[in-house]
Amino acid sequence: MKTVLVTGGSGLFGRYVVRALVERFRVIVIDKKQPENTAEYQHGDVLDLTAMIACTRDVDAIVHLAAIPIPLDHPAEEVVRLNVMGTFNMLEAAARNNVRTFVFASSESTLGFAFADRKNHPDYVPVDEEHPLRPQDPYGMSKILCEEMCKSYTRKYGMQTLCLRMPWIWVPEPQEQTFYRALIAEYPNWYKNLWAFVHGIDAADAFALALDRGYRDEHRAWFITADENWTGLASAKLVQEFFPETIINNDRLQGAASLIANDKAKTELGFRPKRTVGDVFSTTNVP
Repeated sequence: MKTVLVTGGSGLFGRYVVRALVERFRVIVIDKKQPENTAEYQHGDVLDLTAMIACTRDVDAIVHLAAIPIPLDHPAEEVVRLNVMGTFNMLEAAARNNVRTFVFASSESTLGFAFADRKNHPDYVPVDEEHPLRPQDPYGMSKILCEEMCKSYTRKYGMQTLCLRMPWIWVPEPQEQTFYRALIAEYPNWYKNLWAFVHGIDAADAFALALDRGYRDEHRAWFITADENWTGLASAKLVQEFFPETIINNDRLQGAASLIANDKAKTELGFRPKRTVGDVFSTTNVP
């Protein structure tokens, strides 16, 4: 059985990823706190390179989730230090122990819209992997730096590095559902996120698909999104109101379709989001 090490596996989203993997792989969670699941656990800090080298011996693949998830709550230097140095340490540990597959939790924040201070709008919608990446903030910048490091390790070592660019991950947890309802009611305030989301279970399944891809000497980055935006409103009208400068590809933006496309992930990864906003407000299958 393949051994997969998951950093940050005790976090809110980490629980979903671990549950998606634990029945098919030997899963070892590396985190500062004990996970609330049956996975093996080792206490560890991704900023400790020596410890991470020890943890990654005899590991087949690494799923790197550990990061600061809410960057506005932390100083810029802390966001960059943990996200960038933590990822560097895991890549370096993987290289030293000949780990062949590294799956990285990236973000749609690489586009630069979500936390922009100065005006920033999509060149076109739906946005895809060919769209320019223009972050103004430490979080989006940190994710781009991490993706660039992944490319470098692929070039040098032939390590397979797969970057999953996720938007807001919505999970069917009671405490989160109240927050999401408030977001939907106040949707005009959240235009910078392009109203993009992915259900936690679908996002976790994408990590399983990445591990199932089989080893290839490659670097890839995919947007992992739901098929719809989270407002339920017509996407073209949202764009016309909030991003009048943006070119709309009407053939690809029908109804409430997501403003961030997942076509490439569907074609290359086999990703198929099965859950909608309505499913987020169900407690079925909460890990």
